[in-house]
Amino acid sequence: MKIKKVFSRGRVSTMILIGLALGVSGIFKIAAFAREAFIAARFGLSAITDAYFALQQFPITLATYMYGAFALAFVPAYLQARKRNNETAAWIPGLLIWCFLAGTALTVLMSLGSSWLVGTLHIQNSIDVHTTVVLLSLCFAPITLIGIWASICTARGHNLWAMSMTGFPYLLMTVTLFGLYAIGRLNNLSLPISMTLGFIIVGAYSLVRIVLSQPMPRFNVSSLAIWRDLHFRAFLRQLGASSVENCGFAANQFLLIYFLSQTGTGVISANTCAMRIATLGYTLLGMPLGQLVQGRLCTVSEDERPAAFRRWFVIVVVLMVAVALPLFLFRYPIIRLVYMHGKFQDTALQTVASLMPAWIAYMVVMSINAVLARYLFILTRGSVYVRQQIFAYVAANLLRIVVTGRFDAYWIIWCSVGAEGCSLLLNLRTCLTASREQIAKTAAELEALTEVA
Repeated sequence: MKIKKVFSRGRVSTMILIGLALGVSGIFKIAAFAREAFIAARFGLSAITDAYFALQQFPITLATYMYGAFALAFVPAYLQARKRNNETAAWIPGLLIWCFLAGTALTVLMSLGSSWLVGTLHIQNSIDVHTTVVLLSLCFAPITLIGIWASICTARGHNLWAMSMTGFPYLLMTVTLFGLYAIGRLNNLSLPISMTLGFIIVGAYSLVRIVLSQPMPRFNVSSLAIWRDLHFRAFLRQLGASSVENCGFAANQFLLIYFLSQTGTGVISANTCAMRIATLGYTLLGMPLGQLVQGRLCTVSEDERPAAFRRWFVIVVVLMVAVALPLFLFRYPIIRLVYMHGKFQDTALQTVASLMPAWIAYMVVMSINAVLARYLFILTRGSVYVRQQIFAYVAANLLRIVVTGRFDAYWIIWCSVGAEGCSLLLNLRTCLTASREQIAKTAAELEALTEVA
C-alpha cells in the first residue's frame, strides 16, 4: 500500500510539473503569437522582414547554443562542483568573464562583416539593413549571461524559473513593439530594436542574479585561468562534444536558409512563419520537458535512472504527438488566426501552409532527440550522440543539393526530417543499450551483496 501511495504521489508530482511547465510556456507562446500576428499585419512578407528574420538567426543561434549545448554540459558539471565545494562552483566568476568577452567579440565580428552577410544571404542592401545587423549584434553578450543563469536555475531544480529566463526577452520584445506602435514610432528598425532591448534587459538581470547566487572572489588575473581547475577541464570536454553538435546544427540551419533563399523572394519569411507555428510544440512543451528531464535524471540515483528515463521518454513521445496532430489538422485556421491580417494575403497563406507539415514532423523529431541527448550526456556518452547527429546534418544537406530547384521548397525541410529521424532511432538504441547495461550492473551489485550477506 505504501509503495502505491509513493508511486501515486510521484505521478501527481510529475503531472503538476508538466502542467506548470505548460502554463509558463503558454504565457510566452501567447505573447509570441501576438508578436507574429503584429509583424505579419504591419510588415507583411517583404525584403525588410527577409532581412530581419535571416539576420536574427545569428543571435538566436547563440541562444540555442547557450540553452542547449552549453546547458547539456554545464548542469551536470555545476552539480558536481557544488557537491565538492560546499554549494559553490569556484570557476563560475572566470566562466562569466570569458563568456561575456566572447559575446563582445561576436558583436564586433558581426558588425564588421555586415556587408558580407547581406551579400551572402541575398538581402537587398540598404542603410536600414546594415543598422539591423549592428543592432542585432548587441544581443550576443546578454545571451551568454542569460544562458549561464538559466543553466544554474536548472541545476538547482528551479526549472520553471529557468524556462522564464529564456522566454522573458521575447516577451519584452512584444511589449516594445506594441509600445512603439502606440506612440507612432514604428518603422523598419523597430524589429531589431525591440529584440535587442529585450535581451539587454534580461541579460543585465541575469548578471545581477549570477553575482548574488554565490560568493564572488576578488578579481585578479589568475581567476581567468579557470582551465587549471581539473573539474572545469572535465566540463570543457563535455562542452566540446556538445559544441560540435551545436555547430553542426547551426550550420544546418544556415544552409537551410541559404537553400530556401534560392527559391524566391518572401520564402524565408514564409518559412519563418511556418516554423514559428509548427515548432509551437517544441517551445511550449518539448523544450520545457527537456529541461525537466535533465533535472530529474541528474538527481535520481544511478540504479533508478534507466527506469526514470524510460518513463520520461514515453511521456515526451505521447505529448509531442498529441501536440503535432492538431497543428497539422488545423494548420489553415491557425495560420489565418495568427497571420491573416493587413498585408498578409492568400498567396502567402498557401506558401506557409505548404511548409508547415515538414516543420511539424521536424518538431517531433527534434523534441525527442533533445531528451535522448540529455540522457546520453548524463551518462557521459555525449560523443555518440554528437557523431550520429553530425552524420545526419551532412546527409540532409547532400539531399538538399539534389532537391533544390527540382522540387518545391518544403522538400528542403523534409531532408532534415528524414536524416535526423534516422539519427533519432540510432540514439534511442544507444540509450536503451546503456539502460540495459546499468540494470545488469545494478543486478550484479545486488547479487554480490547478497552473497556477502
